[in-house]
Amino acid sequence: MSNVPRRRFQYIVSGSACTYTLSKGIELSFTDSGVPPGSADYTTVVFLHGGIFNAYQFHKVHAHAHAQNLRTVLLHRRDYAGSTSYSATEIEELEQGSVTFWERLSAQVAQFLEIFIERERIPKLARKLSSPRETTCSFTANSVNGNGGIAILAWSAGCSTVLSLLGGTQNPLISKELYQLLQQYVGNCILYDPTYLCFGYPLPSDNRNYIPWDDPTVSTDELPQLVAEWVSSYYDHPCYDPVTRSLPSTATINELDGTRLKSDRISISTWTDEELVKGLEGSSAKNETLAFQPSVQKTLRQLSEQALFNETSIRFIDMDGLNHVAHWDQTQEFMEVIAEEIRLH
Repeated sequence: MSNVPRRRFQYIVSGSACTYTLSKGIELSFTDSGVPPGSADYTTVVFLHGGIFNAYQFHKVHAHAHAQNLRTVLLHRRDYAGSTSYSATEIEELEQGSVTFWERLSAQVAQFLEIFIERERIPKLARKLSSPRETTCSFTANSVNGNGGIAILAWSAGCSTVLSLLGGTQNPLISKELYQLLQQYVGNCILYDPTYLCFGYPLPSDNRNYIPWDDPTVSTDELPQLVAEWVSSYYDHPCYDPVTRSLPSTATINELDGTRLKSDRISISTWTDEELVKGLEGSSAKNETLAFQPSVQKTLRQLSEQALFNETSIRFIDMDGLNHVAHWDQTQEFMEVIAEEIRLH
């Protein structure tokens, strides 16, 4: 692990909307629900949005955070509203499948957390560390009653951003000192409905389900709106088991209701024109599709295996009846599930 020097950071605050300036002038914008009134042991949940949708589409969680003793921070990822766009060099790195591109993104998330911890003086995680993990600079804490600390919640394509952060000592751009600081705060990382592309795993060769970015009839300009409708649809899977309220472990991908382009019920169809303008960024999404290339998928698979297959404790949670944008359609239920899992895990 390289000994990366720590730097002074700047911040700009305007109401609940904030911008932090990291090293090399990188800016990350976010909104903050603030501290739950009277709480000294709240947990801060940092949300990382996916592709096409920016952090605005999470804004409804702010209203439900304090009731769950949570503080919610909605971060606009690089290349999205208010945060620094990718440079030409970074886009070239992404296209080439450079691991440095992903390590840098994770390191910037780590820097963001460092600023937030030091600026906001949030409560530390009430937890116990296992001794083998304490020496590896990896996040393995088990929270006690879920009090304090930080939970990182990455959604959809945003899950790729945190893979190198979770890989422990594999990221040379995060100093040992910073890892040790984050160990005192980060207790959970929630991968919320990630796409298979985040992990660099291909679909089965016999897949018959519709995939918008594989549709040769869809233009680059049409793709963002089509994907937004596709992912925010509700589907009726024939293999759904009403007894277990889940999909059976024996089900295959071809037993899903996945051949339709979209369903009759689409979450974003209820969005106003103003909400669509605020929440969808088609131009930024074009760079996201570069991650679908084989060279990038190979890198993401490597990062996934480092992050998830190294003695990592993983818990899978079903949210029955909810779709890819549960945080918008059933915000209260979604936040109750998140809060409960943070307390239990």
